[in-house]
Amino acid sequence: MKIKTNAFVLKTTLFKESSLIIRLFTREKGKSTYIIKAAMRQKSPNKAIYQQLNEVEIDYSHHPKKQIHPVYNTKLLSSWENICADLKKTVLCTSMLEIIDKNYDEEIPDSHTYDTLKSVMSYFNQNNLNLNNAFYYFILHFLKNSGYDILRAKKHPTILRFQSKNPNILNDLNEIFELDFQNMKKSENVTNYDKKIMTKFMSELVKYHFPDVKSFKVAKDLFN
Repeated sequence: MKIKTNAFVLKTTLFKESSLIIRLFTREKGKSTYIIKAAMRQKSPNKAIYQQLNEVEIDYSHHPKKQIHPVYNTKLLSSWENICADLKKTVLCTSMLEIIDKNYDEEIPDSHTYDTLKSVMSYFNQNNLNLNNAFYYFILHFLKNSGYDILRAKKHPTILRFQSKNPNILNDLNEIFELDFQNMKKSENVTNYDKKIMTKFMSELVKYHFPDVKSFKVAKDLFN
């Protein structure tokens, strides 16, 4: 079955000198693994396409009984130049991709998470303010899309611990959750929460749910 879908590049590995094994987060099939033959040959136009963070459009043959699918056409949609030129943006976006990569099984579609990631990446690429809010927004929506609604988890250990510091922590999380990152012109994406408390809370929340995300160890140092 031939499929065309948009995808984010999660990870790229060299295979047999000139080919690539790539793991993508696709809008149609979720996280899947693909092979691009001869991608690293000297005259190949695909060398720069499969960099982590890039959004691409791929045409591939999907084989339900195979774990790796062959790609026969790829188009670069965005290399996010403004993200890659900024360390904080790069690290935060890398953390989002690593969270997706390490917390999804293969071929479980999640168009809601894909659209959330796309809107936050677009925001990062076009804005330099309120980056923490954009990252927090992704975390809250990712948890809900994955079946864990932190906004209703009143007995969550992290919620309980931080309510003594900020009794309104759930209201603040709801405010972040409701921000508009798809319609940026109508939303300033500004909130009134205590930034120090929220930074510590989100760090603990990510550590609790995603303990294996190595890039976040760098990202949390960039929150302030």
